[in-house]
Amino acid sequence: MTGALLATLAALLAPAAAPAEAAPARMLVTADEWSLVLSRQKVEAGVLELQLYNRGEDAHDLAAKRRDGTGPTRRLGETRSGALGEARWRLRRGRYRLWCTLPGHQKAGMRATLKVVSPVTFPLGAPSSSRLHAVGPSSP
Repeated sequence: MTGALLATLAALLAPAAAPAEAAPARMLVTADEWSLVLSRQKVEAGVLELQLYNRGEDAHDLAAKRRDGTGPTRRLGETRSGALGEARWRLRRGRYRLWCTLPGHQKAGMRATLKVVSPVTFPLGAPSSSRLHAVGPSSP
C-alpha cells in the first residue's frame, strides 16, 4: 500500500474528536419590588450564564428548582440594590421555578418560570450557511 492510502485509512479509523460544547446561553433577570422579569422565557439545556440585576430598593436573591422537584436547587446570592449578581448553572431539559428566597418576597410576587429545551442539533451533511445562496432575479 502507498503512504497516502495508509494515511487515509488511519484517518478514517481514528476515533472522532468529541464535539465542542455549545456556547452558554445567557439570561438577565431583573428584580424589583415585587417581580422578577426574565430577558427570555426559554433557553437550551446546558450551561446558563445568569445575571441578576437588582433595580429594587431591597436586597434580592434568586433560586431555581425543577418543577418536578428533581435535581438540586440552584442559587444566586443576595444582591444589593443597584448591583448585579452573576452565576453559572448547568440546566437539564424541563421547567424551572425561579424565586427570591428572602422572607415574604416570593409570596409578594417575586417568582417566574423558565423553560429549558433540548439543544438544536443539525444532522451530519446538513447544508452549512456557506452553501446557501440568495434567491432573487438572476443576472443576464
